[in-house]
Formats: sequence, C-alpha cells, structure tokens
Amino acid sequence: MGLISFFRTPEHRVFHYTPRYYDEKKEHLQELYKKYGKDKNGKPIEGIAQNEDPSAAREIEEAEKKSEYVPGASIRGSFSRGHEEHLKQAGNQGVKRVITLVTLVIILVAVYFLAEGLAKIL
Repeated sequence: MGLISFFRTPEHRVFHYTPRYYDEKKEHLQELYKKYGKDKNGKPIEGIAQNEDPSAAREIEEAEKKSEYVPGASIRGSFSRGHEEHLKQAGNQGVKRVITLVTLVIILVAVYFLAEGLAKIL
C-alpha cells in the first residue's frame, strides 16, 4: 500500500512558537530590587549599596503580594461571598415587592378608568 496511494497524506506539521511576553509588573519589581539592593526574600544583594528606606521595603512587599499566585484563591470562599450577596439582595426584595404591587395597582386602576371612559364614549 505504500507504493500506490490515491490520496496524498499530509506530513506532520510542527509549530515552533517561542512566546515573547513582557510583564510590566515583573520588570518594575526587578528594578525596585536592584534600586534598594534586596532580593525577593529581603536578603541584601551582593555588590549593591544598601539604601534603607522603609517605604521602599513596603512597596516591594505590596508588589510581591499582588504578583504572588495562590492556586484556588479566586475560588476559595466564593460560595460564601455569593451567599452573603444573596442575603443582602434578599433584604431589598421586600421593598421591590411593595413597589411592584403598588405599580400593578396603579396600572389596574388606570386601565379600569380608561375602560369606563371608552364605554361611555361608545
């Protein structure tokens, strides 16, 4: 079967993709580390002069917390947060029901008077 084939079989295609990704936050963090002479763990980097600025240390810590990935963090507690939001909205349900009932009564009264008026005209 290898000698005669009626249909051309495609060759295996290989896609060579080298992603180029620029992470602005990561670059900013690296610049801060170099600027203040500490690495991610807070240890001094050799060969860089120390500049003890407490606001810079706080800025580095905040940036690390924001960029740190925690698996399942977006899922954890989402059920209880959703339940709390539902309870908040449930408190507003009574007001919504009263407004709806008042609106329906007004519409029914308006329809009744319109029907009465049309009946007198005809």
